[in-house]
Amino acid sequence: MRKKILLSILATGLLTASVAPITVSWAASQSSLDKINQELKAIQQKRNAQKKQVTETENKIASVKKQKKDLENELMAIDLRRNETQNKLDKLEAEMEVTKVKAAEAQDHLDEAKDRVAKRDSLLRTRVRVMYERGNVSYLDVLLGSSDFGDFLTRVQGLKLILEQDTKILEDNKRDKDTIEQKKNEIDHQLTVYAGMYEDAENLKAELDKQYKRSAVVKAELQKQEVELNESLEEYGQQLFALVKQEEAKYAEKVRLLSASSNGYKGGRLGLPIDDGLFRWSSGFGVRKDPFTGKSAGHNGVDMAAPKSTPIKAAESGYVVFAGYYGGFGNAVMIKHSPQITTLYGHIREGGIKVSVGQKVEKGQKIAEVGSTGRSTGNHLHFTVYQNEVAVDPMPFLR
Repeated sequence: MRKKILLSILATGLLTASVAPITVSWAASQSSLDKINQELKAIQQKRNAQKKQVTETENKIASVKKQKKDLENELMAIDLRRNETQNKLDKLEAEMEVTKVKAAEAQDHLDEAKDRVAKRDSLLRTRVRVMYERGNVSYLDVLLGSSDFGDFLTRVQGLKLILEQDTKILEDNKRDKDTIEQKKNEIDHQLTVYAGMYEDAENLKAELDKQYKRSAVVKAELQKQEVELNESLEEYGQQLFALVKQEEAKYAEKVRLLSASSNGYKGGRLGLPIDDGLFRWSSGFGVRKDPFTGKSAGHNGVDMAAPKSTPIKAAESGYVVFAGYYGGFGNAVMIKHSPQITTLYGHIREGGIKVSVGQKVEKGQKIAEVGSTGRSTGNHLHFTVYQNEVAVDPMPFLR
């Protein structure tokens, strides 16, 4: 917004300069004219230097804005990662809670298995104790102590059952012990893995929090810089405006000095800015249908459609008071012909301006080339005549 305001100020200053009393008189005192030209040159040098400072400040502001935009994107990315990490932490915490419940259930099963092992161990110890209390009796003694063959077979079958039962007890004990160990190891491992993942996620979130805070601090500093630069830009703009006003005053002094000349524009016919036969009239002065909005709107000049790069000529002798980009007119040139009359040539092609501010031009001299810059729908010249600072119909001046 400030840049637009500044450009508006500059354009207004140059336009005001263009309507300063400037009746061109070539019979003025050469020494006085040389002095004014030197003063104008000095002012223009200062203006160019000040304009450079304005441009540099605008570039710095643009750079700060880009850095701020990049930081905003970075902060957004960090925020997304923080949210993702927090979701991961929440999920891990829930999974750890489920695992803890499973661990508690597994512990109950393990306790039951331990009870079974303890009972079997007690049974085996009881059997051993009985055998000890009865003396050193072997399975062979039991067999040989049978009274007959039938008793022998009975004793063999009994011993077999005892052996099978003892073997089963030992196998069940081994299986339960293995199960206890396996379950315990699995649960411990799972909890260890979850704990490690949780710690990693917490560390990542802590680092992201630090990054966010650092970036926020940098963003705040950039915002401070932008405010300071905008304040400087406003100050530089005021200084530049003051130089433009000085330049305007010198132009006014110069043309007053030249006002006694009989060679300047005194009113009457202006020359066509494009040679006859090279253009067609495409739009007149006054209210017309806006080609962009389709609504009725004022048109402060006439349009002359012509091919791109067609030469544009000065309608009368005078001094160039503006040469550059001028809002909706695009690239434009303004020439002061007398205290009352200024002409504007708009929509000049890129690189098509062939004169500079302060340059004296003669009627019919090539000053630019047709283009379609600014608010334009095709190659043409927009030609405006300002009389006493007010845009008037150019046709009476061209007939």
